[in-house]
Amino acid sequence: MNTTGKTTAATSSTTPCASSKPCTTVGPGSILSETSFYVVKECKGDKTIVTDDLGHEISLGNRYVEEICTCADTWTTEEPKTMTELAELFLSSSRIAMTVCFTTKSSEKTKKDYELEKQTKIDEILNAPFSRTQQLVEDLIENPLTRTIPGKLRVMKGRHYGHMDELGRIHFIDMEITKDPTKDYDTRSRQVDPRTIQWLIVNKVKYTLK
Repeated sequence: MNTTGKTTAATSSTTPCASSKPCTTVGPGSILSETSFYVVKECKGDKTIVTDDLGHEISLGNRYVEEICTCADTWTTEEPKTMTELAELFLSSSRIAMTVCFTTKSSEKTKKDYELEKQTKIDEILNAPFSRTQQLVEDLIENPLTRTIPGKLRVMKGRHYGHMDELGRIHFIDMEITKDPTKDYDTRSRQVDPRTIQWLIVNKVKYTLK
């Protein structure tokens, strides 16, 4: 007995981009995603007015901000972490709004500044009353002159994308700085050494160095 083969037609998708031709239309069934970063300009009633990286002013509903957005500087709980744990947490939190407090890189003193500092200390000891000489020498032993200027604590709000240079520093976008649109690079980019982090706020938790 002969049987007649039947071919089932493929069901067409309701997605507007189902064809092989280029598609620029968004419609039912389209899948969307969003990763945006904003700086709050003002809060007005049930709206939060923000600016994006391109300087566009956008009005967001407060409910959207509360449920969808991550705030870089609000926190409800605090947890102590080791230096290694803080560094790992920072590195794994790319593309998230955060606040980071770290120690900036030390810098070298100029030869002129170092020699001036040295001579000032020598003159201070030579011209001091005999009763103070011993104390000045002991202070110098405990806190000797160095050729470097220690780094300072710095707090930045923004985000990073996990980009690390050859020295292990992460390129961090400081969003409290106004971006220069005339440059072909992000002028807000700064360097953070994860090993110098003192505290970090991410996802409503403040992690502090213990």
